[in-house]
Parts: sequence; C-alpha cells; structure tokens
Amino acid sequence: MRVKKAGRNIYGAELTAAEKKAMDIEIKRQLVEIDRQYTNDIDATILWQLHVQFGFGYKRLRRFYDAFEEMHRQLAQHYEMDESDEAWLCAEQLKRIGVDVAQWNKEKGL
Repeated sequence: MRVKKAGRNIYGAELTAAEKKAMDIEIKRQLVEIDRQYTNDIDATILWQLHVQFGFGYKRLRRFYDAFEEMHRQLAQHYEMDESDEAWLCAEQLKRIGVDVAQWNKEKGL
C-alpha cells in the first residue's frame, strides 16, 4: 500500500490488487455477519407485512419463511464465495418479469 500525504496530512492510499481483493473479502465477511445479527428483525418485519397486507396465517407464513430462509442462506454463500460481482439470481429473474428492485430502491432514495 502506498499512502498519499500532503505534508503531515494523509488524504488517501493506493492498494495493490491483492490488498484490494483481501479488503473486499473482509468487507463481505463483515456484511454477512451484520446480516446475521439483524436476521430476526428483518424476518419479523417481512412476515408481519405478509400477515397485515395479504392475510398470511401461520401455515403460509411458515411456508414462506422456510423458502425465504433457504434463499437467504444462498445469498450469504453468494457473498462469502466472492461471487458478488455477479448479479444475484433472484434480482435477474425479477427483471425478466419487469421488476427492477435496484430501480425501486433508487426511487425510494435507498
């Protein structure tokens, strides 16, 4: 790594390709860990909205939860296996039916 300085002030750094890759891997690992910390709250929010908005009862919520949990696990593996530069399969499949999640998030300022 080469540190960029002006006098005594540090204003940046240039990383080697290997350092960039190592940093990217560590960031993704930390993202997966943070995701795991908030899983209960995220799951509860989704399940509650399915109940309130669409009337899902216990059985349908459980079926959804089991299917969603599996896809959530696959997404975490997608990031852990350093495949995150590739598009997430679910996002691509939704685009095929006209649903662009990235665009919807952009519209909401996310």
